[in-house]
Amino acid sequence: MKLINKFTLWYLCIALTCTVFSTVITFYSIKSKMDNAAIDRLLTINQIAAEKIRSGIAWDSSVLGRKVLVQELTNPLPAKKTTISKSESSYPGSQKKEYRIAVSSFTSINNKNYNITSFGYVIQSEHLLSGIEGTIIWKWILILSLIAISARLVSRIILSPFKETLKAIDLFNIRNKEKIQLPHTNTREFKELNCFVKSMTDKAVDEYISLKEFTENASHELQTPVAVMKMKLELLAESAITDEQALIITEVQESLEKLSRINSSLALLTRLENHEYATHEPLRFCKLINETLDFYRELMEMKSISLTKNVATDVNVSLNPMLGQLLLNNLLSNAIRHNTREGKIRVELTHEALIIQNTGAEPNVSTTELFRRFKKGNQSDKSIGIGLAIVKQICEIHHFDIDYTFQKGMHILRVGFKEINANSRLSSTAPQTEPGFPEISAPSLSL
Repeated sequence: MKLINKFTLWYLCIALTCTVFSTVITFYSIKSKMDNAAIDRLLTINQIAAEKIRSGIAWDSSVLGRKVLVQELTNPLPAKKTTISKSESSYPGSQKKEYRIAVSSFTSINNKNYNITSFGYVIQSEHLLSGIEGTIIWKWILILSLIAISARLVSRIILSPFKETLKAIDLFNIRNKEKIQLPHTNTREFKELNCFVKSMTDKAVDEYISLKEFTENASHELQTPVAVMKMKLELLAESAITDEQALIITEVQESLEKLSRINSSLALLTRLENHEYATHEPLRFCKLINETLDFYRELMEMKSISLTKNVATDVNVSLNPMLGQLLLNNLLSNAIRHNTREGKIRVELTHEALIIQNTGAEPNVSTTELFRRFKKGNQSDKSIGIGLAIVKQICEIHHFDIDYTFQKGMHILRVGFKEINANSRLSSTAPQTEPGFPEISAPSLSL
C-alpha cells in the first residue's frame, strides 16, 4: 500500500471518530439546551400566574399560550419549591410522540399555599436525531471528498522530494563511480534521509574504487613474480640436477601454477561480485553446450567416461556469452575431474533448466557448503575450490536458480532458468567486452 493511501486511511479514521463523538456531543448538547429553555419558559409562566393570583387578576387557566393548573394546598409547602417531570405524550390530534414537561412551583400567596403547574412539549430525541442525520451524512461526504482529493494533490508537492530521492537511488550504479545527486528539500525528515543516503552511497563508491584498484593492482603485481619464478625454475630444470631435485622443482612448478590459477580466479570472482560482467543478451545456449561437450570429449575418453546428452533445440537464455562459456567450463570440467574411471556423465538441457549429472565419490561435506570459496568435497590437490563459487556468482548475476545434490552415487547440479525464450522477451544488445577479462583455458577453470 502506498504511503499516501496509508495517510488517507489514517485521516479518514480520525475524521470518522471525530464525527461520531461530535455527533453524540451535539445531540445531547442541543437536547439539553432545548429542555433547559423549555423549563425556564415554564418557570416564567408559573411566576406570571403567581403574580396574577397575588394581584387578584382574573385569567382563563392559560398564560402565554401554555396551560396552567393551580391547586390550593391544605398541607404545608414541601422543602423543594420546584419539581420537574417528563413523560412521553403527544399533541392533541397528532400521532407524533413528544416529550411532555411539567414544571410545578410551590409558593405561598396571601397566607395560602399553592401548587402552580404549567406544561410544555419538547421535540422527541429520535426526531432531533433524524433532523441532524442529513447534516452528518453530507458533512462526512464532504470530509471524505476533501481528504481524498487534497491528499493526492498535496502529496505530489510534499512527497515530491521523497519520490525524486527514490528515483535517484534506483538509478544509482556504483560501477559508474559517480556519487549520487539528491534533490533539495525543506522538509526536515527528507533532509535527514538524503544526508544518510548521500553518506552511505559516497562511502560505498569510495570503498568500491579502493577495492577495485587494490584487486587490479594485486592481480597484476602477483603475475610478474610468478612468471619470473616459473622462468627461473625452467632454467634450473634444464641444468644438471638429480632426480630428487627434479621432483622438487616439479612440485614447486605445480604450486606456482595453482597460485596463478587462484590469483586469476579470485580476480574474476571479485569482478563478478561487483557486477562488472552483468551485460545480458539472448544466447543460443543449446549450441554453446554442444560445442563445449565436443571440446571436452577427448578428456572424457582419456578417463573412459561415457556421455549421455539430451539437449533440446532452440534454447535461448538471457546470458552474458563470456560468463555462459565460463559456467559450462566449470561445470563440465568439475564433472570430469571428480568422476571415476569408466564413469558416467549425463547432460540434459530444456527450456527451463540445465542438469549435469556425474558419478563420483560422495562429498565429505554438505553440498551447500561447496558453493563457498576454497571448500572442496574430496580435498583434491588439483582443485582450488573456487569453481562452484564462481558458478554460483554467475547464476546470481543472471537470476538463475542453482541446486546441488548427491543421490545414488550421482552428483546432480541443476541450473534453473527464470528467464526463458529470450528472443521474445529481450531485445538484442551488443556484448560488452570488459577490459582485462582473463582468457583461461577450460582445464584451468576446474573446481
